Amino acid sequence: MLANVLTKTVRDRQLAILIGVAGVLLMALLGLGAYSGLDDTIADLYDSMPEAYLAIIGISDVSTAGSLILGQVVNLMAPMVLAGLGISMGASVIAGEEAAGTMGLLLGNPKSRTGLVLSKAGAMVLLLTVGAGLIWAGTYGVAVAFTTDMSSMMFGAAMVHVLAISLFFGFFALLLGSGTGRRSVASGASVGLLLLSFLGAGVLPLIASVAGLAKVFPWYYFNSSAPLNNGVDWGHLSILIGGTLVMGIGAIVGVNRRDLRTGEGGGGLIERLKERPMMRKVTKKITGRAKVSSIAVKTSTEYQGLAIIAGLAIFYTALIVGPMYNGLSDVLVDLADAMPEAVLAMVGFADMSTPEGWYSGEVFSLVVPAAMIVVTVMMGAKGVAGEEENNTMDLLLANPIPRARVIGGKTAAMVLVILGIGVATFLGTAVGSALGGLGIAYDGIAAASFLGVLLGLVFGGVALVVGAGTGNRRTASYAAAGLAFVAYFANAFLPVNDNLASWAKLSPFYYYQEGEPLVNGLQWGNAAVLAGLFALLVLAAVPLFQRRDVRG
Repeated sequence: MLANVLTKTVRDRQLAILIGVAGVLLMALLGLGAYSGLDDTIADLYDSMPEAYLAIIGISDVSTAGSLILGQVVNLMAPMVLAGLGISMGASVIAGEEAAGTMGLLLGNPKSRTGLVLSKAGAMVLLLTVGAGLIWAGTYGVAVAFTTDMSSMMFGAAMVHVLAISLFFGFFALLLGSGTGRRSVASGASVGLLLLSFLGAGVLPLIASVAGLAKVFPWYYFNSSAPLNNGVDWGHLSILIGGTLVMGIGAIVGVNRRDLRTGEGGGGLIERLKERPMMRKVTKKITGRAKVSSIAVKTSTEYQGLAIIAGLAIFYTALIVGPMYNGLSDVLVDLADAMPEAVLAMVGFADMSTPEGWYSGEVFSLVVPAAMIVVTVMMGAKGVAGEEENNTMDLLLANPIPRARVIGGKTAAMVLVILGIGVATFLGTAVGSALGGLGIAYDGIAAASFLGVLLGLVFGGVALVVGAGTGNRRTASYAAAGLAFVAYFANAFLPVNDNLASWAKLSPFYYYQEGEPLVNGLQWGNAAVLAGLFALLVLAAVPLFQRRDVRG
């Protein structure tokens, strides 16, 4: 498999594709299972759904439960997952090798820059094509198992559009990474364009005066023609494929016109900011200096910059959301009246006609768990597996330090960092509520913030235990992120069907959201479940780490 760049890239990235595909298929399975036998109800719900919601998720015809779920698979879940994987791969084609300091090794084989880009891009095309094919075949199998009528759906045509939009964003990241050599720039800008495109193409057509601007966004050419109902739109598809080819050529030109970093990696964003005179003082204040008095202190100071950035992101989001409520309250009441409760449960929306529901929907349903899970998964995956990957484990264990103490120190650091983000969440929400005059109870804010901390720790614990057992940072990250993805949607889908509602209790998100903590305060039983899960995961990591030969 290491015979050339293409096959090595396929080998390195195949697990991510398989995890992404498995997540989408599991969502299809959960969705069809939860909505089985509810066709009449679904038809009534569709008639009452707001047009804005249907436009954003790209569903134009819903007559059965199967059409609703399969519409979400092809218009939301599959493209978001595959496009995200494409962005990850595209950003790493050139910029990732430069950051890792392996560019010199690759080009010294010998391997031309153009050949390197073509090999990596070919691997990305192959992997995303296989991923789209597996989702197509797997979802069809799930639909057959639930006797879902797909005769009126052109699922294959819709998946062709899914593949096209995924490649578009993957090559956009490739273009930026090849031209700048900065993986963070490539991935950040690509994700930003993806989200902006998704919202712009869904919302702008609803406003007659600016409807034409929707054509500026790539997402418009993905699902505005409703390929699930109407088949392949070759005009739209040619625009996406043409743009992908142009960006591929641009990536080749960009990498051949630039000096590459072939030695040590250039460091991350924080390190690059330290090199700029105007940003050096501010950056040093954010990151501080690493302290080595213990594993916990050293690890927590290493993640100080990331924690501050995540905390500030939540703080300012929560701060702004409070005053916004007053200007949108009438619209939110109308939306809450129009949206059926079952649909709100399915998509994880809260009753945003109330201040608590507004904050739950805008801040605590996605922003808080996403930020906290990203930080804890990164820390958990790098806790053991990262030390092995960086060949620093032998230095760490030579002090000497028992392996159990390594796990304990890394766990303590994770707790310290995520508690800091939890404090930022509390302060941002409290100040935002005060500025908007919303009167949300402080104990409710504290409860929701604390449960967010515990939720993040659970998935950080998953990354820690997988990393301790495998020694592979990438496997640990993918496993924890995939589980979080599945758990989020399971908690959204399963409660809709009374026969399956109790299975939602298997998802950590159930214990995070159940009981409306912003309204009713802390549910101690839910907190105990999340804390117990985290403790069990940490305890499981110790014997896994102790019984395995470690690298470096």
